[in-house]
Amino acid sequence: MARRRIGLFMSEISQYFQEYCGKAIIRLAAERDIDVIIFSSFGSYSCPYGRNLLSEMGKKNILHLPDYSTLDAIIAMPNSFDIYGMDSEFYEMLKKNATCPVICLQSGSPDHHLVSTDNRDTMYRMTKHFIEQHDHSTICYMSGPFKSKDSPDRLHGFEQAMEEAGLPIRQNTIYEGNYWTNRGARALDFFLGGGDKYPDAIICANDYMALSVIDELKKRGLRVPDDVCVTGFDGILESEYSDPPLTTVKIKPEDYAIGAFELLDKLLSEDASLAAAPETVTIPADIIFRESCGCPDTATPFYDKAEGLRRIVQSDILLREAGRITGDYQNKYDIDNALSVANYYLWTIGCSTGYLCLCDETDPVFRSVEQNRIFSDEMILMQIMRTEDQLAAETVDMRFPRSEVLPHELIGDSKPGGYIVFSISYKNKSYGYLVLKPDEGEWPNALTNTYINALAAAIENFFYQDQFMELAEIKRLSETDPLTGLYNRRGFENALTEILASYSEGKTISLASIDMDNLKLINDIYGHADGDYALKTLSDVLKTCLRDGEICARFGGDEFSAVLISDHPDHDRIEEFADIFGRRLSEVSKTTGKPYPIHASVGISDLKGGDTKHIFACMQLADERMYVNKRNYKMTMR
Repeated sequence: MARRRIGLFMSEISQYFQEYCGKAIIRLAAERDIDVIIFSSFGSYSCPYGRNLLSEMGKKNILHLPDYSTLDAIIAMPNSFDIYGMDSEFYEMLKKNATCPVICLQSGSPDHHLVSTDNRDTMYRMTKHFIEQHDHSTICYMSGPFKSKDSPDRLHGFEQAMEEAGLPIRQNTIYEGNYWTNRGARALDFFLGGGDKYPDAIICANDYMALSVIDELKKRGLRVPDDVCVTGFDGILESEYSDPPLTTVKIKPEDYAIGAFELLDKLLSEDASLAAAPETVTIPADIIFRESCGCPDTATPFYDKAEGLRRIVQSDILLREAGRITGDYQNKYDIDNALSVANYYLWTIGCSTGYLCLCDETDPVFRSVEQNRIFSDEMILMQIMRTEDQLAAETVDMRFPRSEVLPHELIGDSKPGGYIVFSISYKNKSYGYLVLKPDEGEWPNALTNTYINALAAAIENFFYQDQFMELAEIKRLSETDPLTGLYNRRGFENALTEILASYSEGKTISLASIDMDNLKLINDIYGHADGDYALKTLSDVLKTCLRDGEICARFGGDEFSAVLISDHPDHDRIEEFADIFGRRLSEVSKTTGKPYPIHASVGISDLKGGDTKHIFACMQLADERMYVNKRNYKMTMR
């Protein structure tokens, strides 16, 4: 009998609530021998140029990936769907395709079961605390987006407490925030209303906004809570360690998971009548009073400085790796490079195992404009990635029905588990999806969004060039110097990378720096046509001096380079090349009939052990030796 599956839908998966609730759902499902397939995306964002609408469409594509009819239950976090219209699109798809029980967490449609807390009552009690316990009379409120799922209830709780206390709600009392950390300054300016008197207290609808308000108050020289009290909501980890510790509403994400399974245990039982009408499970919320509201702090744990430092160092490492990820994808625009880079950097995103699945681009139905398929019905598992082997993913190239998410041999193993699925989309075009299988304690981190976006862009570049721009010719032109036909700098670096990848003990790799002498003089006296002739003559001679497997390039102007390979440790290849190249160039120069000699200065250095860390030092040493020879040549010409 096939194992049951729960489909869990969420966005912004690396956020505190999503992580801890998701982990709890996987754990509770495993206890019941149920697999959890998490369909996830990252949310909307805006920039000075406006919203990236096509990208948002691509992120919503995750809703079209599952076969809803194969799921035994669905759990959703609509609060996390911050892309406009994503929640209504999700509900519409459920109505058309889902026949299983659907449970929403925090908020949802009245057509489905709900696990939620009483946002209105909790914010009412928070506001009453300031009025009755601290005797504050000027209280401002920083709301989440007014159209967000839980914002109205929290706002109404604040308004009810203010109204009962007879406190006015003025034009500058309620500010619409965005549930994030970048609106603190604007909120304070709004509350001031053009004056200079700050309120007694600022109540925020979530912790991220509260922390941004505290930071901005400090910048302005105000103290919390002495000058202004601040509170948040949601009880994220940062609230415990902020300075001062933040008064907040603590709702354990794990409690939502427990509430969901209280419903599911009944809904998945044989008594189908229990699923007739939507039920609601209410989760208790506790207000945790800390220093930011002026109460004695009895709830904040000891701050572990070593752990804090470790987090800072880890964040710094991941930021550095984010730049390297995008840079490595630019080495080559082909699918093999994209897959290799994805495998190498899997370790950066917090999960040990990943499966990379691509759509079948050869399927004419999928490619049909009329069909408008977002994912192909048959997917291709390209590779299995494991962090313990960064340099060699397991190549699979296995076709399987998309309804399975992964081949049944992989997802139906002996133990139930959790699988996290992200659409690989470039703008609104989905090329496939990534599946992560977190081990116990693992969860995708904030770098996952960058990882997936960079991978999607690399795949887009490959398919675009392959299908529409005659990739082979473009690649040749992009790597070739048009005058001499030699590699240019990009082609040289790619070819050198391949040489180094095949390096073996006993070989000696050397880099030669070659500079044509007196090119400017030839151009000035005889014209650029003669200068080009001299450059082509030198490049033709250079090619004849190379052995199989060796390469040469023109970097531009009068600069050339070559890679020499010797199978013997005695380095005789360096002397051999320098002798043959100098002699042949001199012989050819004498037969050109030109009134000027064609000559080049050469410097050569060994690349120790084929180690890429020493490439730049090796090239620099070769340059230095070349310039010594160039000065000696100029001395002999005087």
